[in-house]
Amino acid sequence: MGKVILNWSLTKTSNMIKKILENKFDAFIIIEGNRGLGKSTLAIHLARRVARLFKNEGSTDYKFHFKHSFIFTRKETKSFLHKWKSNGIADEMINVTFNRDFYNEDQKDIIKMMNMNRDHCNLFIACVPSFQTLDTQIKNLCKIRITVVRRGLAIIQTPNQTIYCKDKWDQATNEKIEREWMKKGTTRPHYTKLSTFRGILKFPALRPKSEAKYQTTKNDKRNIVANEQMGIKNEEEKEKDPTTIAIKMLKEGKVRNGTFLDGLAQAFDLNPTSFKNKIGTRLKKQGEEHRVGSYYWEKKAQKKDEREGIKT
Repeated sequence: MGKVILNWSLTKTSNMIKKILENKFDAFIIIEGNRGLGKSTLAIHLARRVARLFKNEGSTDYKFHFKHSFIFTRKETKSFLHKWKSNGIADEMINVTFNRDFYNEDQKDIIKMMNMNRDHCNLFIACVPSFQTLDTQIKNLCKIRITVVRRGLAIIQTPNQTIYCKDKWDQATNEKIEREWMKKGTTRPHYTKLSTFRGILKFPALRPKSEAKYQTTKNDKRNIVANEQMGIKNEEEKEKDPTTIAIKMLKEGKVRNGTFLDGLAQAFDLNPTSFKNKIGTRLKKQGEEHRVGSYYWEKKAQKKDEREGIKT
């Protein structure tokens, strides 16, 4: 069993997270609790304080920014896991990142990336309604589990250090304890009885200005998620679309030959041939020259030399 410190503070918790990160490993934290109890509020407090601790030592790592630190989409999750020493909060993770619509492939990719990139030393905080509903592999990757039991009050749990037992979270034992509370109608459970209990954490509400920033970010991100599910892209997403990027560069005469497009396709994990075909189809729909090769500046230069009678 890990060390029990009954009363934790945000400062003490943030320092513990900092030590994990300094040990050259990521810190994957799951905050669970019913809606409206302050999971996101607690995540923001922790992310900000960790960023401040590193800043005080002259480091620019783990910067917190509402727009860039909050993760709502699958693409954002995968992109974040490739970063190094970054700060990310996966708000509503169970609804957006691990829903049943893409349990098979996307979840496998995310779990694989989390395992492979554990030495990237990222702080990744996921907010979920219930820890129990998560995939077993995700639970096993979690270093700190924080359960918000009521507004401003949470309990900290960490996995038991086991050799033979597969369930580090001792779910069967703790479930029995909880069922006894339910039978007795206990309204103030003694969480210290849980085998994974490490302490109690109290935290305040966000200041009005920070709360407003969070609500704005959440609304903007939710719109992106909704559009993604309906196949609609906003202007910012369109600009990041590899096909749009390629067409723009082709028209501006910035593509030398097909090798560049092959590399661009691979960067976005796309099949090079299919990628070029998609570019051609998009150009045709726009009523423009759809032969991709005709845009290469290498070919244009060669034709110009031929017209001028210069041998290449």
